[in-house]
Amino acid sequence: MMARSAKLSRERSFGVSVGGVLMVIALALFWRARIARAEVVGGVGLILVVSGWLRPAWLKRPSDTWWAVATVLGWINARVLLSIAFFLVLTPIGYLMRARGRDPMARRRLAYRGWIRYADRYRDTKHFDRMF
Repeated sequence: MMARSAKLSRERSFGVSVGGVLMVIALALFWRARIARAEVVGGVGLILVVSGWLRPAWLKRPSDTWWAVATVLGWINARVLLSIAFFLVLTPIGYLMRARGRDPMARRRLAYRGWIRYADRYRDTKHFDRMF
């Protein structure tokens, strides 16, 4: 019984959330005087909200399709958006910092304030025989 109610909860969530967003979009379309589009989008949103509350089992196929498309789009968008952010934002910043000689991670030994030379006693392997 628990798995069935969890599944119905997923369909109910789909109907109420997607239908609610469609109804908000319909209000925006109505406000912008796009009456015919607002009626269609609002009608679909109302059907989703009502069926999400009354018969969530009817929304199994639309919900599964929605999640399949969302998964594919999420996978693609993550790669596209992260690539754009890397190449258009981070790469130029890195080039500018390198051109100005800035090294915030202190990758060069001379730039790292806490760098100490390797002690000669560590070169002797007997040092590691009795560590304490």
